Amino acid sequence: MKSRIFLGLSIIVLMLSSCQKDEVSNLYYPNEGSIGFDISTGKTRADISDLFVLLSDPNGFGVYATNGPSSALFIDNGKYKYNTLAEKWIWEGKTRIWPDEEDEDNYPIHFFAYYPFSSIDLGTSLKHEHTVAKTPEEQLDLLAAKQKGVDVRPESNNVTLSFKHILSKIDFKVITREDVTVEVQSIAVRHVGEKGTFDYSELIWEKSPEEFKTEYDFMKAPVKEDNIFVGSTVAKEVKGSSGSLMLMPQNLKDRAWDKTIANLPHLSYIEVVYRMYETETGKNIVGFTNAEDHPMYEELGSTVTGSLFVKVGYPLPTEWILNKAYTYVIYLDGSSSGGILIDENFMDDDGEDSGLPVVDPETGEPIDPGEPIFTDKPIGFDVDVNDWGTPNEEPL
Repeated sequence: MKSRIFLGLSIIVLMLSSCQKDEVSNLYYPNEGSIGFDISTGKTRADISDLFVLLSDPNGFGVYATNGPSSALFIDNGKYKYNTLAEKWIWEGKTRIWPDEEDEDNYPIHFFAYYPFSSIDLGTSLKHEHTVAKTPEEQLDLLAAKQKGVDVRPESNNVTLSFKHILSKIDFKVITREDVTVEVQSIAVRHVGEKGTFDYSELIWEKSPEEFKTEYDFMKAPVKEDNIFVGSTVAKEVKGSSGSLMLMPQNLKDRAWDKTIANLPHLSYIEVVYRMYETETGKNIVGFTNAEDHPMYEELGSTVTGSLFVKVGYPLPTEWILNKAYTYVIYLDGSSSGGILIDENFMDDDGEDSGLPVVDPETGEPIDPGEPIFTDKPIGFDVDVNDWGTPNEEPL
């Protein structure tokens, strides 16, 4: 399994070439006139906020290039990686030297780079269909850069490449009120696209997802300590199981769930499992601290122990754009609907169906799927959008 990879803001000169070996010191030095790159990346919200991951990645990043009037590949998936002994970037394989400027067939040169390096074959089309992994642990922070129209050899021999994130980053926050505590057990994104074709020559997604069937778990049961929110009017970050979701850019505006239960398997929505209670008194507001307190516990012969949580849905009328960070702020403060109930039964501590029907803890009255948790309350839902790659700016 691959580790998730995040890159942060940094600028570093990369001497990316195959080099002559010094038999005495066992270090590598770039050949004079070899093609190199200056690179930078956008800042992420990850713990790693510099190029440490890229520096330590034995696979480095890949480069394609075309030159002259033809579309032939001048560089065909060249691998550039960091040599820790030499403290320099080198090109693994044949050295590529800047061509003679007197020959007009050598220029202009167009460079296209991507990270992390793989064996993908972009060919002369410079396009590739990507599939986003279903588990967050396997999702990668995919980067791409281009520099087109290089007409002359730079004095430094280096071409500037500014990498951008080609996926969309998804996070969640919760707002409660001062007198309540909310325990968020799980959050998931349901029925979105996982595949798209990326054009590295233009840095755009050429082909949008055609199917919207994939489900992504941002976090799962049981409740983690970090996701117990003691009342506050300030939005607090929900901690995902493996950080942010990295999802395929796509337009879901016409696919948002319409709050009709029959359409749940087909339309896009956010699923949240949670419970709410008064902080000081422990009085149940949504769900139950102790399953035994359910008014039908004995009648149904239940043996469930622990707490009970509701499973709700929020329509997802959104468009995800590459290099953007989206934070969905969910209002669980009693002044909003608390979501639309999408399962007739409570969930237990493990996120499994408890067999106990959802009821209002105070009145014991049933709440049916398709109904809001709090009657006559608007759906509480905001979206913060930021440029994922904006330097020196922490996404909200």
